[in-house]
Amino acid sequence: MSSLSSSILHHLGNNFPILSDLNFADWNVDNMDVTTLGTRFAGIFVLTWAAFKYIEAKRSPTTQIKYTLGAPIEEDPYHTAIVRTPLTRNLAIRFDDIKDEIDAAFKFYVPPTEEWTSVPAYDTVMHIVCRTSNRYFTGLPLCRDPGYIQLQERFTLDVTIGARIINCFPDFLKPLVGRYLTTVPRSVERALAYLGPMVKERLTQADLHGSDWPDRPNDLISWLLESAQGYQREVRDIVLRILSINFAAIHTSTISFTQALYDLAIQPQYVAEMREEAEKVIREHGWTKLAMQQMRKIDSFLKESQRLNSIGALLMTRKTLKDWTLSDGTVIPAGTYISLASDAMNREDTSFTDANTFKGFRWSQMREGDGELDSIKHQMVALTLDTIVWGHGRHACPGRFFAVNELKAIFAYVILHYDVQLEGGSMERPENLKYEASIAPNMKAKVMFRKRRSS
Repeated sequence: MSSLSSSILHHLGNNFPILSDLNFADWNVDNMDVTTLGTRFAGIFVLTWAAFKYIEAKRSPTTQIKYTLGAPIEEDPYHTAIVRTPLTRNLAIRFDDIKDEIDAAFKFYVPPTEEWTSVPAYDTVMHIVCRTSNRYFTGLPLCRDPGYIQLQERFTLDVTIGARIINCFPDFLKPLVGRYLTTVPRSVERALAYLGPMVKERLTQADLHGSDWPDRPNDLISWLLESAQGYQREVRDIVLRILSINFAAIHTSTISFTQALYDLAIQPQYVAEMREEAEKVIREHGWTKLAMQQMRKIDSFLKESQRLNSIGALLMTRKTLKDWTLSDGTVIPAGTYISLASDAMNREDTSFTDANTFKGFRWSQMREGDGELDSIKHQMVALTLDTIVWGHGRHACPGRFFAVNELKAIFAYVILHYDVQLEGGSMERPENLKYEASIAPNMKAKVMFRKRRSS
């Protein structure tokens, strides 16, 4: 996003004092409106207002992992491979646990009643996602411990706020700021109290009986220890990686499911067909990973909600390490920050028919096409250039397979057991929150549930 040397590039905003700051203020409160302006131009456009402010924001990581979770987590993220392989591979084997926790969590947070019951959407979804994810990661009884759930839910906020504090200081002070002026160290100590004894016991058993000892739990701790070497086998390091994986899993899935829940509440016309599909595949395959793969309409509904409610106005931000010449001759200088205007892309009529209209079965219908890859490339989990919420290429989200299966299972459970509407029966979708490049669902809105009555 730094200034590009080519004079043919289009620019948004200006660099004049005061006017520049006003442009930056617009960016903070309505990022979609700003990036959509750029779609008037073909190809690359440049954000020029208060440019140094935006560039500094992108230089300052939103998580500051080096100073919050520690340098080893940033420089040696072997846990990413764990998410990509054993965590994903074991989904089919452990799916009964996921279904069981979804059932238990809903009965606890949203007991089925004959009359409408109002609950805060975002918070309730986060509780359910956190419990379900941690049933898979660390198992019973820890996944139902109120203190542990609160810790994992709070940790995202601890790291995000901590990073903002750290970003206010020069590099040489950041280690001290991260340690003494943020709440992250305190949260890590709490996590050690919960998880430390479990990790120590696993290490003891592995030392006594080998890595594949009898009755070894098939969970995240075991998967991490299978690959850990040297300092990676220290209790603290394992706990930090569990926190890191939770950080990614809970935050993004909560956002995506809350958005889909709002869409479900105001789009009741899709419910009957999704229920019919879910009931059919569950009769045939039970609550299994295979059943989730067969739920094309639910997959489509979730993906369409994700398309119109991206997690960010800009995604896949990269910094050029050397001058780069594009095929049209445009030169991008070294040190330039480049992002894809994902939300604007998702609303382009050149990419999608009626792009600004929610069509719940848009993607399931596209999967019925005659193209050789149509049944695959339009899945929610697929990596395409049309929808880049998961990123693209080798840096794509490694946890997307787990996330999509979890989201589909929770969504199927909702439509099979509940009727859903917005508080007071409103049909006006709660407005998204926008700040800088981030987009999030309304965190104050309430959703009403009742025991399913309709067919």
